Amino acid sequence: MKKIHRRARACVIAAAAALALTLAVAADFEVTGPDGRRILLKDDGTWRYVEGKGGEAAKEKPKVAGEAVLLLERREDGRGGCIFGLRLLNSFPHPIQSFVPTFSAIRSNDVAYDSVTTGFVTLKPGDSQSREILFRGISCQDVARLQVSGGDRCTMGDLDRFTFEEGACLKRVRIVPSVLVRFDK
Repeated sequence: MKKIHRRARACVIAAAAALALTLAVAADFEVTGPDGRRILLKDDGTWRYVEGKGGEAAKEKPKVAGEAVLLLERREDGRGGCIFGLRLLNSFPHPIQSFVPTFSAIRSNDVAYDSVTTGFVTLKPGDSQSREILFRGISCQDVARLQVSGGDRCTMGDLDRFTFEEGACLKRVRIVPSVLVRFDK
């Protein structure tokens, strides 16, 4: 009789262990996709993206091929102020119809002297455009930094004048550091 109880107990333990192993193998689990998003793989063969904080589904960010590159090519005193020569290179697979950033001349005490806005328009893929900006009343030696800002309401690729995300256009432009003066966003 004791032998039967031992065998029954052993069978129950073995069955419970097999069931636990089967459930562990078949349980839902998360993986990270190649784009960095978390994916829940369900035991019934389906999947879904894992929701972010606040119950919002993780937003899919479109991949943007290429970039726009902004270069500071020259700096010289003249015409009553400091002149900067700029070049925008379009390395996107689509045209840049309009990009109008603001450039601020910053003194060494981190105070903005003046700001100038200039535009780059109808720039086809692979092409570049040059622009010249003048900060009147300040010599180049007094400009410690040239800061790029704004550029919102650009028209390039999927961004257009109806895009209201602040800084979205400037995020797609790489600012190349310069030996002439500190040049950044």
